[in-house]
Amino acid sequence: MASDNAERVLDKIDRKYKKPMETLFYVLFANLFICDYISSTMMQYPISYTLGTSLMKVLPDNLAILIYYTILNFRQIIIIPAVFTVFFEAKGLVRKLVLSSLLVIGWIYAVHWREQGDMMVFSSLLVIVACTGRDIKKIVKISLISGVAVILLAFVLSQLGIIEDLVWHRPGSSFDRHAFGMNYCTDLSCHTLFLILLYMFYRKGELRWWEYAVMIGSCVVNILFVDGRIALFCTVAAMAGCLIYQLMRKKNWAIPEWIRTIWVWALVLSFIIAAAILFIWALVYNNDPNIWYNRSVSLGNRLHTNYLLLKNFPFSWLGTWFLQVGFGGISGELDYYFWVDCSYPRLYAMYGIIAFVVYMAILTGIQLRLKKRKAYFAMFLMAIVALDCMMEHHMIEIAFNTFLVMAFADIDSLAGAILQKDNPDKGSYAISNADS
Repeated sequence: MASDNAERVLDKIDRKYKKPMETLFYVLFANLFICDYISSTMMQYPISYTLGTSLMKVLPDNLAILIYYTILNFRQIIIIPAVFTVFFEAKGLVRKLVLSSLLVIGWIYAVHWREQGDMMVFSSLLVIVACTGRDIKKIVKISLISGVAVILLAFVLSQLGIIEDLVWHRPGSSFDRHAFGMNYCTDLSCHTLFLILLYMFYRKGELRWWEYAVMIGSCVVNILFVDGRIALFCTVAAMAGCLIYQLMRKKNWAIPEWIRTIWVWALVLSFIIAAAILFIWALVYNNDPNIWYNRSVSLGNRLHTNYLLLKNFPFSWLGTWFLQVGFGGISGELDYYFWVDCSYPRLYAMYGIIAFVVYMAILTGIQLRLKKRKAYFAMFLMAIVALDCMMEHHMIEIAFNTFLVMAFADIDSLAGAILQKDNPDKGSYAISNADS
């Protein structure tokens, strides 16, 4: 009887507050996404300086600093829909336990990293939990509109001279690299890559010629002004995969079952495979300048950094803080440079084995959810993310890798086309236009 009464109370709360809470979630998600996006642009510096200076003028220093950081962390208020989701919307004991565990782990990281002010794991896990059951189509729309708007605003402000357009010169290159209002040129190219992947996901891989033309245009801008080679490679791979996918559907090409099985499971394990390759590569790294990977400044430096990281930082449950100084936000030479770009060793060394296992489980779990719905094109896009994260450090940042929200969101509206049996006798498959 008591359990029945409790269930009725929960149902009543759910009916009364679900719609307002859902609206609040989308507002708070947009706020968090835009704030995190701005933090990777040069707009953050005048905003931070103006806000900090204004508070210092009218308030005591300690109080001004407290209020300043409270405003900066206001985006963490998304914890309200996250907690509501766990207690009133999540169905099933197992799911409630999983979501509760993620909140607890996030809180532990927030407390553990409070002295450094690093809320990355906490913020990321909050959003993943808060997105439970939410419409992925609405989330993707918010992300695409907000991301494009912030990039365009940063570009315009940088060209007007309101914020700085940081410029670097790569040794051996014949032109300067522009960030166009972002913190660093690779941040711009990586943002562009993830927006393209998100758009492909939103369009379910059904792109028209002018959409390909826009994407090719972004690649040309990258080549001529930005020189973000890793993101450029991944963008071209994504466009090629999307084009092949469309041709397969149009021509009704059949795929042998054994090839399909290997391909699908490679996609499922893409993040684990990428992490394993990078860890092994870093551990066996050789600094001989004649080895092919050391001839590339970016690749050689990244592997050397990972080698030093894995060699000098011991196993840790919650990670180890270490000084990182990179080119983000500056354009001059540095006396000291140490920045870990590759997501997998960075996650392991910086945030520890707990965060590494949690995010590997989340990302692989997303692939399994997509596999269950036979959304193989979406799985391919996730594999491109896994590839990019081998050399870029944005894997757990929602403002870059928005695909993280698919862990528990309602993804059926964008699940995409499926593979259906084309010839049962030969065991081959062809791509169908049916939604899962």
